Amino acid sequence: MRKLILAYAGDFAEYPMGGVLEYTKNFARYAPVELYCVGITTDPRLPLRQWTTVKIKEVERPFLPLLYVDDAKQRRSKIPLNYRFLNALKRQRAEFARMGAAIYIQRAEHGLAFLNANAPLFFNTHGQSAFFERWTSHPLFRWRAFRAWFMRMEARVIARAQGVFTISPADHDYYVGKFPQHASKIHFTPLGIEIDEYTPPAERESGAPQILFVGRLDASKGLDLLIAGFARFRARYPDATLTIVGGSHDFNPVEAEVRHAIERSGVSDSVVMTGLLPREAILPYYHRADVFVMTSLWEGLPTALLEALACGVPAVVTNVGGMPAVVHDDENGYLLTERDPDQLADLIERALHHRERLSQHARRTAERYSIRAHAEQVCHLMGLTPMPQPIAQELVC
Repeated sequence: MRKLILAYAGDFAEYPMGGVLEYTKNFARYAPVELYCVGITTDPRLPLRQWTTVKIKEVERPFLPLLYVDDAKQRRSKIPLNYRFLNALKRQRAEFARMGAAIYIQRAEHGLAFLNANAPLFFNTHGQSAFFERWTSHPLFRWRAFRAWFMRMEARVIARAQGVFTISPADHDYYVGKFPQHASKIHFTPLGIEIDEYTPPAERESGAPQILFVGRLDASKGLDLLIAGFARFRARYPDATLTIVGGSHDFNPVEAEVRHAIERSGVSDSVVMTGLLPREAILPYYHRADVFVMTSLWEGLPTALLEALACGVPAVVTNVGGMPAVVHDDENGYLLTERDPDQLADLIERALHHRERLSQHARRTAERYSIRAHAEQVCHLMGLTPMPQPIAQELVC
């Protein structure tokens, strides 16, 4: 079986900026199988529940939009998008069965549509319940009953799945520890990026220190620490700048909170907030940056971190999730051990002073994280393709 249905409640035709949608689009581009994308559309002109095609850079894939989503109306809706998408998957289940394809889901709740189906089911956790257990501001998870339901539901989906994929060592250890009876089908498959597209600039301009953050403006990113640490760093380097690349498709009070924090810290004239940008517009920011900073309270393995390292930018990150598996002290960056603005400023300064040496190791680190290699490994573990050649050579050696 070489057919695979990739299902996620995102618009495959829209540009992504980090997160699961970017992963699904990258996977759809590189997976060496007959792949079908199933998602939503934000284009009211596109017919629903009819196969069309979506172009992901130079690759075209069949695309089935199950729902039309108007962002403004969805924000006011009492029905979560993932619940609507789950019901749409259930209505389409018979057609999927006729296709004879395996199913690859990106959220646990979508697996409920296939609990009693015969098709092979595969699940990429993206650290979902690990995130909810360790840190979340999601209002639903303040309800003990909902948390209990979610954990039971995820356990049922993992029991049903033929394979479960985690994208960081921390997530793998968490899920194996939580579901030891399913350890043999829980795989660590490192997240990847397009390492041929994210490369260091041919020449770097010297000048005032430029600090960079790329990611969603979400409470989990701990941006209050980023602002406070940058304020202390700027006291030492008055011409330093901080660029915050990111935003939110929905209304998100965090964006207003970040702006207030910038004003309170007295660094408004040194901070640029770009809002959401297409992926291709972000590369120049990596090329201009001296240090990449991520002060998250919890992470899986952020693509922005890998992209920055691939562009030769040393990173200063918090010691959470999958980031300590990638960033190593005084090799390609530094790990923040305390949520302390002074320590953050010290580490940014240290990374700036050792930038040239750290930059070379940063690029070498990123070269181990290829999205093409990831897609090939996942498809092999699903039993859809032969073993990828580099992996086969490693086993022979």
